[in-house]
Amino acid sequence: MIANTPPMHTIRVVMLSVTAATATPLVLPWEYNWTSFPAVWFGGNGTDWESPEQIAAIGKYQMAILGWQDLLYEADWTAVVYTQLTQAAIIKDAHPHIKVMVYAGFGFAFGLNAAVWSLMQDAAYSDFFLQQQHGAEFTHTNCEQMHQNNPHCVGWFWKFSNASARQYFVEEVVLPLATAPMIDGVFFDAFNYGWDIPEVRPFGLDVVNVPNCTHEGGAGCDALVQGSIDVAVATTRLLNQHQKVPMFANPGSFVRGLVGTNIWLNESALVDALDGLSWLTYYESARAEQMFALPPRPLLPPDALFDNMVREGSLGVAAAMHAYYHADVNGTAEDVTQHIVAFMMVREQGWYYLGSTGWLDKDYRWSSMYDMRCGRPVAAASRLRAGVYVRQYEACAVRIDCTQALNTTAKPQPPCNGSITGAGAVTWDSSRARFVEATEHHPSLGIESSAA
Repeated sequence: MIANTPPMHTIRVVMLSVTAATATPLVLPWEYNWTSFPAVWFGGNGTDWESPEQIAAIGKYQMAILGWQDLLYEADWTAVVYTQLTQAAIIKDAHPHIKVMVYAGFGFAFGLNAAVWSLMQDAAYSDFFLQQQHGAEFTHTNCEQMHQNNPHCVGWFWKFSNASARQYFVEEVVLPLATAPMIDGVFFDAFNYGWDIPEVRPFGLDVVNVPNCTHEGGAGCDALVQGSIDVAVATTRLLNQHQKVPMFANPGSFVRGLVGTNIWLNESALVDALDGLSWLTYYESARAEQMFALPPRPLLPPDALFDNMVREGSLGVAAAMHAYYHADVNGTAEDVTQHIVAFMMVREQGWYYLGSTGWLDKDYRWSSMYDMRCGRPVAAASRLRAGVYVRQYEACAVRIDCTQALNTTAKPQPPCNGSITGAGAVTWDSSRARFVEATEHHPSLGIESSAA
């Protein structure tokens, strides 16, 4: 690969072979807006309903997703999503133009969901979930993130090789959301947990109820991979029938090692299975250096994540990518230009961008950069040399240089340098870069108001 690296002044248009997947370009059940930046709000207020000020701030975004934390205490950690549907209706009523989604687990079976909690209490359904030698494979990530110990915040993992579990998931988890009139889609977290838990092994405990499947892989693991694809198809069809779409978080990758190593869902198989259906993929963490200067992994180039995104875009796959902004001890965020430019390098029809310092209302702040008006891309991204890319839009030119991040083993990696120039460009405003800590009762009050 090094020997074939283009000379410094050679421009290579980034184009990838797509022979392994032949998806029909997707059409979302709404018009995609190229006239403005496709920023998404994905927050939540754990303690109370969103304030009028927060509702107004959300209206600046093209899409709003309510996280699992939203209204946790209001719902007493029980059947949370149904309370969130009411909040979604309030947002939709205030801003009919934006798309609104609520949160559900995919491979992740949340005790916060009433349909899941009832199964957790009945041993007859134990084989609906992955088991280790002492009981269900589990996580307490919800408790840890919210610093609580409510019994409902436990998470198990679906055993999607079980046809009965797959049917239950679609009928009891998906169907009530598919028929909810106030939302436009559902965000499904941890798609990869539907198939990679035997490799991940929470707490280092082996999965024992999937034959011929260990942390090193095995033929039996294919049943989890195929079961996850089957659930994705059934879920997408059901939501599409009701003019809604799923957003699947981290479902797989076109190359082994990006998402899954010993056990792997080839994204080509998922794209082919969802051919002709409307859906989005979601990148949990897509900072600039992660896209163009990935730390060394076996058989993967530094820009493997970028290549995966380019391939999705060429196949018509819609997507959302999330950059977690760094902030100093005073709450002042870094210059986010680099991350927005990274998104602009791969943006295609149906692509959306999320930028925040976390998952609660206080972690989202409207950036002046989101006011850019660059229009449509007029060409694919071009690689000038390793870590340096450019792309032209109708009213902007974008450039990113991740050379420093590429040529170091330092942790954290040095930032990339991004620039946006042209008539539609907006410059980063450091005076509006502070994420202010909010009051305990109203985390929403920490976000910049829509008038700012």
